[in-house]
Amino acid sequence: MNIKIETLSSFIAAAEYGSFSAAARQLNKTQAAVSLTIQNFEIDLGFQVFDRSSKCPRLTEKGEHVLKNAKIMMAQYQTFLERSLSIYHMNDVKIKVGIDPLVCNDKILSIIKELSSDLPNIELFIMQQNSKRLAEEIKAKNLDIALGIFDHENKMNLEYTQAFNINVSWVATQSYLDKFNDGATTLSYQDFCQQRLLIPASLDSLPFEEAKAALQLWHVEDIHTILSLCREDIGICCLPDFVLQHDLKNKLVQKLNLSFSKITSNVWSASLIYPIGSQLSPAIHWLQGQFTSIESF
Repeated sequence: MNIKIETLSSFIAAAEYGSFSAAARQLNKTQAAVSLTIQNFEIDLGFQVFDRSSKCPRLTEKGEHVLKNAKIMMAQYQTFLERSLSIYHMNDVKIKVGIDPLVCNDKILSIIKELSSDLPNIELFIMQQNSKRLAEEIKAKNLDIALGIFDHENKMNLEYTQAFNINVSWVATQSYLDKFNDGATTLSYQDFCQQRLLIPASLDSLPFEEAKAALQLWHVEDIHTILSLCREDIGICCLPDFVLQHDLKNKLVQKLNLSFSKITSNVWSASLIYPIGSQLSPAIHWLQGQFTSIESF
């Protein structure tokens, strides 16, 4: 069975306008052409869709069922045409974006949601990896743009744009502090270096240069694993406040005060990187503008 779109159009028109002649006028065809099209349609189906016993053809019961399905089919076809036309006018069909989980809070998700509304036909690929891996993917040109916390070397060898700052905190459980610091939430540099520090694997050379003097330094890939280890009194950790929000609110962990100034400030700087010399597409430009307009969090 090979039923064409034009056949369905003739059938729907005849059913809606009540006659083959009216359908022919609507479709700018002859009555004979419409009549022959519907006859062949019935032959293909193996049953009649119109009862021709009266002056005006009337749908049979089977014809009524066919009409419902034909309208659904035509609606889908129209949607296909509209989307195809939209794709024809698109400058971007697919964009590939990398996002470090350390910077992926609700504001980032809201921007992605807005992108899905403003550019519904774009195929979006999102890679969530640590910043080191994202920089490698950008260098290999497997990503169009990446958002993360990048070191000086990557900023020198890639195009980059400053985005926003992220507030971070050192935390520990109260039971850990009771055990190793007499319950005090303030640590001297000596006390700090005697702790086991749990830090994101990709940031071993960024905000933690002085922390290398610590008794033990654990580099953990997953930020939620870091927090879980901290909850189990394995050590103290430094993570973005938006990651810690639930635990701080429910007093599962306590913020630590550092009585020395050698450790860098409680702010990490997020940047956008992309291949040198790349021409950013309109969609990537849009994302760049949205990400750089975010205020610190």
